Order: sequence, then structure tokens, then C-alpha cells
Amino acid sequence: MSVDTYLQRKDTSTYQVVEGEGVQVLVSPMLAQQAQWIHVDLQRFLFWKSLSVYAET
Repeated sequence: MSVDTYLQRKDTSTYQVVEGEGVQVLVSPMLAQQAQWIHVDLQRFLFWKSLSVYAET
């Protein structure tokens, strides 16, 4: 899986936004077309946060 956190000067208008627990994830158009479902999971333990995104094609 590829993750891009630098979004300056990028056209994200074709990306689909998936939200879960206050977190927004931009999903590429190809993955959004082929995925049956996309799940965003945020787990917290004391000061640590763990973000997981699951997609089933």
C-alpha cells in the first residue's frame, strides 16, 4: 500500500474521502472503484494512536 502525506499542489478532487473517528482518508479513484468496502480504525492506548485502513476488493 502506498501512503502519501504531502498534499501541497496536488489535485485531490477525484479522490473519495472516507471518514472514521475524526480521521479523513483520501482514497484513490482506482481503489474506490474496485473496493467493496473500506474501513478506518483508530485505536488509542495512553498517548499512542494507531491508524489502520482496511479495504476489500
